Amino acid sequence: MLRLNDAQEVALLEVVRPHVDWRAVRTARPGSRSPLAALKPAVPGGDRVLLAGVARIARVGRAAVVNWRRRHPDFPAPVAGTDVHPQFDCGTVIAWLLAHDKIGVPMGPTVATLVVAGSGGAARRFRLDDPWLSLADDAAGEDSLSGWSTDDDADALAELAAGEFGASLRQLTAPGTGPVPHSSP
Repeated sequence: MLRLNDAQEVALLEVVRPHVDWRAVRTARPGSRSPLAALKPAVPGGDRVLLAGVARIARVGRAAVVNWRRRHPDFPAPVAGTDVHPQFDCGTVIAWLLAHDKIGVPMGPTVATLVVAGSGGAARRFRLDDPWLSLADDAAGEDSLSGWSTDDDADALAELAAGEFGASLRQLTAPGTGPVPHSSP
């Protein structure tokens, strides 16, 4: 049986499953096993969380969740477990966290604009969805930028970088931030 998800459930995946390495999911190479394959399949009544799991979802300490249980009479009741280790229905807890502004629904992936110049001086603008910029720990290391793009953009970027001297970053911008220009040596 295939479980269908609504848009809010999909948007909340990264919030609800903080233990998943979402960067690894986004950067998994075609033909390789997805890190999502290791997740337990959803079974009716089987999606339960402990207090520590609720704390991870809300990005707070376990003590905060214990306080919420004491102070809010509408906090979800345990569905299983023991008095010491109660288990809660994950969907009910998420609904409560949303209703009490303890978590928010992400508004969608960040979109960045990437301007790259090829060795011949030709520059091209690319859209990069859900970008991930990883800066090297030292000057000898290489910075890396990844994200989702269309196949055509990926091909055009590869073509720009294929020249004798490769390509250079001219500008990287994301909504709500100032541009990050490339500084020439």
